[in-house]
Amino acid sequence: MKNRIYRIGYEWVSKRELLERLLLNESALVEHKRLHPAPDDQETEVPPEEERHKVLIRSQRRPGEWVTFNGMYEILEREPIPWIDSPLEYHQFGTELIPGNIRREKAPQGRIPARTKLQVAAVRQDTVFVTVPGHPSRRYEMLLSHARFAKDFPTELEMKLQVYAFPPRPDIFVDWLLKEGRKSGIITRPNQERVEKSAFQVWDDLRQEYGISVSAALLAIKQALIVLDRAGVETDFPYPVQERSDLSLFSEAERDAFYSYHTVRSAMAAVAALLTTDPKDPLQDTLLMDIMLEQQMNRRRE
Repeated sequence: MKNRIYRIGYEWVSKRELLERLLLNESALVEHKRLHPAPDDQETEVPPEEERHKVLIRSQRRPGEWVTFNGMYEILEREPIPWIDSPLEYHQFGTELIPGNIRREKAPQGRIPARTKLQVAAVRQDTVFVTVPGHPSRRYEMLLSHARFAKDFPTELEMKLQVYAFPPRPDIFVDWLLKEGRKSGIITRPNQERVEKSAFQVWDDLRQEYGISVSAALLAIKQALIVLDRAGVETDFPYPVQERSDLSLFSEAERDAFYSYHTVRSAMAAVAALLTTDPKDPLQDTLLMDIMLEQQMNRRRE
């Protein structure tokens, strides 16, 4: 790997030179992929500036990130490689890790407790390579479908939804909810301070405001987003403009985001009042079962 060289456009460069040209100091290149044209496409000829490459960068300050750039070394996009932070424990079979809720005939050789933060070393096709922080010699691999990624600081809502998302379910709304929830927007606080939050963080604040469970909140969010999707509202949720009655000064995208925030808020209020809805798909059925069990537990405590 030390002497490996990379072809960028019509030029061959060393790993070190590649990082220098990308202005990435104190970093190590872990993996390099050519996106366009595909590596197995030997016939297509494109000019260097139209080639697209993706490298996995490791540095001390950032646990890992993908950098997408064109053949002329212009960085186009930085995509963070998150931690693995699973709400379930992982079972170890040799160097392979699988979620604890998947049964195997043989007993596991070891267990990694739930919420242990595993560092992503590389993602190659359908395999994720991880290490345990503080133990660089302990390296494991897992299937991409088994990896519970944590984006920044996941809320309980996101963690629970990731449990529903893996292994993949026939309910298409799980992946959609995860994607919508990770969108971020600007929140204007009462003191006029503007902070950036993900939709999951905003939904979690609303959930606590209405005093409903995570399952009930997910059900309400899902119903609200289906309504918004059918209405054709497309924007980066959320952008709630607090205590503003006149929306005429705002752009169309901001007004859409304002209504999307309040649609979710109204759905949560409705679920808080009713705590029931008609099940129409597997996820909804599962969430309703969770809510019923939570209500039973609450009654017993009372």
